[in-house]
Amino acid sequence: MNPTAPAPSSRPSTPSPRGSGATGHRTSRTELLRMALEKRLTAGASRGRRDALSIGRAAVAASLAYLVSHVLWGHEFPFFSSIVAFIIIGFGTETKIRKVIEMSAGVMIGVLLGELARSTIGSGTWQIAVVILGAGTLARLLDSGNLFGFQVTIQSLLVMIMPITPGMTPGGRVVDALTGVTVAILIHLLTSGDPRRVQRKAATRFFRELEDTMVSLALAARSGDVSVAQAALKSVRDSSQSFTDEWKLANEAANEMATYSPTAHRHAAGVERLQHLLIGSDRAMRNLRVIARREVEFLTAVESDAHSTLADALLACRDAITELRAAVGHDDVDFTAARRALRLFGSYLTPELLLKNDQGVRPGRAGHFEGVTLVIQLRSLAIDLLQATGLDAKDAKRFLPSLLIAADGESIGPRPLTREMKAVEPPATTEALELLITDRSDPARRR
Repeated sequence: MNPTAPAPSSRPSTPSPRGSGATGHRTSRTELLRMALEKRLTAGASRGRRDALSIGRAAVAASLAYLVSHVLWGHEFPFFSSIVAFIIIGFGTETKIRKVIEMSAGVMIGVLLGELARSTIGSGTWQIAVVILGAGTLARLLDSGNLFGFQVTIQSLLVMIMPITPGMTPGGRVVDALTGVTVAILIHLLTSGDPRRVQRKAATRFFRELEDTMVSLALAARSGDVSVAQAALKSVRDSSQSFTDEWKLANEAANEMATYSPTAHRHAAGVERLQHLLIGSDRAMRNLRVIARREVEFLTAVESDAHSTLADALLACRDAITELRAAVGHDDVDFTAARRALRLFGSYLTPELLLKNDQGVRPGRAGHFEGVTLVIQLRSLAIDLLQATGLDAKDAKRFLPSLLIAADGESIGPRPLTREMKAVEPPATTEALELLITDRSDPARRR
């Protein structure tokens, strides 16, 4: 035995990880598949619950249209009545009257065009190509909407390819289509319910986005973590406009229902009030995007110092937005609690109060500049939210503390209001206090 030869290793050999790795990979794939399936089923169940009312309305409209054509007109198989009624009602829970009328016009034009083509050139392979070409061209000449063009083309195609049942005449199919259109419009107008429902749903989602962003910005200010503020900025930039657009569409649909539906007309005043609320709220959302960017710049300039007072101010704003959301959910919208919460939020909004860090140290030159810009933007947000409750700009500004200050050595505080200073910035009056305890946002009331 060679004494210089290395001794054999006494450590046991390690088994190959290939088997366990493959098992883990299969497990991971199985888990991902399970999660994807669960997510899909959850989303499907949510869609089913959301559209349950609309599906029920479509079923009632289709069966009722069939019954009317069968009993009233004596048609043996009035399938066009059911088809047209179902297509017009559809699955949407927030269908606008204009869209219903657009679909109805497309259906009638398509049926008439199909009947005209069938009576002149007959039905067959090349006839179908001619009808689709003619219907598509005509639809584009009449309207730019894809929905209108689809209805014109598909209805003319159905007339061409579906067999004629005993007793059915060209005029009978037109009457069936007209019956389906009439029944669908009546069902839509009579069963749409409270038009404010879609507005409240959109407003609630809108205000929750504002609340969530405020909480994130407050967390960033309290911890001094710039990355949290940056994440909030990215989130509000990516999604905020979609919430505004959703509310605008809901306002348009609700306004049409309140105008045309006999059952919804009594809610016209409430619909108008919720429409007005979006004006100031949209400005607030736009302002919030700027505020998030300003906070990122401020926390960067002060080197991520913690600012708990700034966080408290942002949470006070979140509380005010919560009160706004709660007010929207009631039939008699009362913004009194929201205004009181906004008054508390406004009391924070001076640079002297907000720009000190948790050690009571004021920021340096760069931090002061960014901080003052942030404070001014927060004051603008407060005014936007106050205007959303129905106040005009003059009344809203009375809720905020004065920015006019005087410095005397180490003493910094509000400047005494001389006659000249009152002309620059009038103080809060008893009228502003009255606005805190009285809901005067209704335009019909005397201001």
